[in-house]
Amino acid sequence: MADQGNLARAVVAISSVVVAACAVAVTVKVLSADDVVTIRQERVLNQAAVQQAVAANIQGIRDEPVKVLSCPGSVVVKAGTTFTCTYMVGNHVADAEVEVVNDQGKLHVKW
Repeated sequence: MADQGNLARAVVAISSVVVAACAVAVTVKVLSADDVVTIRQERVLNQAAVQQAVAANIQGIRDEPVKVLSCPGSVVVKAGTTFTCTYMVGNHVADAEVEVVNDQGKLHVKW
């Protein structure tokens, strides 16, 4: 019985050494890696703010208020990016092409 207890303690001790050695090997590998992975989340426009800006632009040209306006979500803030918003004024449904002008989120709306 005593031999089984000694054997179990020896196996646990050896397992602990193996786990520690693996942890050291992984740490050395990670720290010595030449490739650095950088995760960068792209900035996106606030959908509600975009819809408000587009609606204000449309109402500045049309006599009637905008009844319905739908713009896509998750539009990347990058100069030159274009997207389409659909709106309804009176009984007329139309599309407005929107372009991101700069990386600050300035928009240009065209019909």
